[in-house]
Amino acid sequence: MLLRRPLTACFLLIFAAAGGLAGSLSAMAQPVTQQTRPADPFSVGGIAVDASADSAAAARPVALADGQRRAFVQLLRRLTLPEDHGRLPRPGEALLNDTVAGFGIDEERTSATRYIGKITVQFRADAIRRLLQEARIPYSETMSRPVLVVPVWQTAEGVRIWEAANPWREAWQRRPEADSLVPLSVAPATPDGAGPALDRLLGNPDELRGLMRKGNFDDALVVTATLQQAEPGNLRVDLYVQHQGLGSNAGFLNGLEAMTVTGGTLEETLLTAALELTRRIEARWKRATVIDLDRQGQLSVMAGFTGLADWNRLRAALAAVPIMRKVEVLQLSHRDAQLRLEFYGEPAQLGTALAQRDIVLSERDGFWDMRSRKP
Repeated sequence: MLLRRPLTACFLLIFAAAGGLAGSLSAMAQPVTQQTRPADPFSVGGIAVDASADSAAAARPVALADGQRRAFVQLLRRLTLPEDHGRLPRPGEALLNDTVAGFGIDEERTSATRYIGKITVQFRADAIRRLLQEARIPYSETMSRPVLVVPVWQTAEGVRIWEAANPWREAWQRRPEADSLVPLSVAPATPDGAGPALDRLLGNPDELRGLMRKGNFDDALVVTATLQQAEPGNLRVDLYVQHQGLGSNAGFLNGLEAMTVTGGTLEETLLTAALELTRRIEARWKRATVIDLDRQGQLSVMAGFTGLADWNRLRAALAAVPIMRKVEVLQLSHRDAQLRLEFYGEPAQLGTALAQRDIVLSERDGFWDMRSRKP
């Protein structure tokens, strides 16, 4: 069942005929199939709703209203930096009426007095942007390209990577449904537990690059969890992360600090570790792509292209980058264009945002150029 309110246009197109990107929510991906990034960062799915009243019919609107409030909170926390979460607007009825575009019923069950279900809530992008801008809260809506995560479980008994019985992989898979600007795809077990050993993954970049190529990933993280203390009720796990990638996301994936997590049971300790590492990755990404209205930049860029299709690809990428304020075409020929770009943030942020659209922005001797990474 799908209930909709009239949708307001989400994007201001810088160029006429700039196209949108298609996508779908996905919690996992095999190494041979890259996870698709969420199509819309302003959509929040997997919201569980549950309410009781005199009847299921009376409980239903109570549950749906509560679900929309929680989706609103989840959305704002997704888009903003952790240090700003304490000053986010609270979702009153008037604010929800202004920002919710519609919602879909994913599943539902009823009893005589109870309504249970899951919903997906779609928010009006322009209303959410305006809300955060008026509150002077920096935010990001740039989606990262998917990142492959290889969970390595290490104990005194040995190392597990590709085996089905890998509690560290299971912890990553138990995380809540994808709700991040950084889609993380967990490498699954192999049928016979065979695959590159840890020393080859860490010591031979070609091993990991081979896995990345199979799934069309630009970046991968080998996340090693080592059980250091296994006393019942007092577990300790050390985490170490190694990044392998093409460089477009190196700024936020490189140098992830080692960390130690403690807990009472193995299951809760590993889930806490996976959630904390995910939170750190998300925070780094948002800082690299944040839209801060108080910081604005301008660049003169030579955009090279191979033909009309490539030029249209460049135009569509620029139109889809959230931190872009204005694009002005100064000169245009059959193979390149001189552009003036106005944007929020620093050139490095613009380069990161464009890289997610397969556009490379580079500087040499004070001159900037831009071109499609893929022909």
